[in-house]
Amino acid sequence: MLKILIIPANDWVYGPKQYFHDLSEVMAEKHDVFIWHFNLFRNSKPCFQKVEKVKLLKSLSVYVNNLFIYYVLNFIFHSLFFTKIVRELKIDAVIVLNLIPALWAFTLAPRRTLKIFGLQDYYPESVSPYCRNSPKIIQRLVETLAVIVNKLCIQLADVTLSPCLSLVDLSEKMGCKESYLLPNGVDSNFFNPSKRDEIIRGQLGLSAYTIVFYGLVENWLDFETVFDGIKILKTEAPYVKLLIIGSTLTGYSKELKRILDDKNLVNDVILTGYVPNELVPFYLNLGTICLMPYRLDTYSGQIRLPLKFFIYSAMGKPILSVPLPEVERLKPKHVFYYYDKTSFADSAGKILNDEKLRKELENYARSFAANFDYSKLAERCEEILERIRKRKQR
Repeated sequence: MLKILIIPANDWVYGPKQYFHDLSEVMAEKHDVFIWHFNLFRNSKPCFQKVEKVKLLKSLSVYVNNLFIYYVLNFIFHSLFFTKIVRELKIDAVIVLNLIPALWAFTLAPRRTLKIFGLQDYYPESVSPYCRNSPKIIQRLVETLAVIVNKLCIQLADVTLSPCLSLVDLSEKMGCKESYLLPNGVDSNFFNPSKRDEIIRGQLGLSAYTIVFYGLVENWLDFETVFDGIKILKTEAPYVKLLIIGSTLTGYSKELKRILDDKNLVNDVILTGYVPNELVPFYLNLGTICLMPYRLDTYSGQIRLPLKFFIYSAMGKPILSVPLPEVERLKPKHVFYYYDKTSFADSAGKILNDEKLRKELENYARSFAANFDYSKLAERCEEILERIRKRKQR
């Protein structure tokens, strides 16, 4: 049995569900899994996540709304707390999923402790939304600093775990000792197409012509192309609706509402805000098609293999997506790629108007997702940790 400490990218309980969340619950059935609970969103809890088998640890912290400033201000508090608990709990492996925490964790961890860096995103770009209201020079400074820290964290780690092959390659270029692919996954029992509630459909005024997005609503998404595509689609399917399920951490949904007003689509696009996790499958089932509208003009856009891809698949949904290279690598037959507003409308119309095609795609999507169930990924992660531990003990 291993004693594992996971230091997440943000708040484990009140932040968005993240890489390793469900995986850690599965691993906690056989191992002692401790989670660092930052408790960042004390006044507004945008995305409540249940904690069942893992154990939460909480350090003394100074609370501020800006995540970057929070980590910098609490560097010393967190370092001291980490030094204490990693020895008291006799932690075997530390898995860190963010930049600044990795610095103190990998520097202060005892020699015998496995140091695993979760390279789950291209951090120099992923930190930018949190300082997008700052002057350009500050944004560039933060991004440059993130590159330097990213490289240092990878070099300090014994191994990196990445959710896509592009990030495996990036970690090797940044000097990692050993890198493994551990993709995002899904709980295919929880996300199940049998979970339906027509009362919610009636309350939201949705028809069978509904397209659904689920996830954080932030500026790395290109909703403008989608909105323009919806306007074209409405000429042949006037009852079509777009349902956007999810909250924002940076206030981006206010900008989205302004765009909807400018495009005269306020009555055609529904923003739910935060939806409790246990209700998410029921909301996803309100849609005939699910959506992945990422921007592709960034490095992060080119390397995404999103968690929502596996969730949509487990729900048995055809997917409309921009051409994400990491998704294309897997050759999923239930994903239709769009390149502009016209191809968006054409692909959506094809799926919405062909019931036989939809049934075929739904059956395929469900079988595809079974290969990425968290039970299988937990076994893969355990194998990696045991292999590295045995090697370190020699």
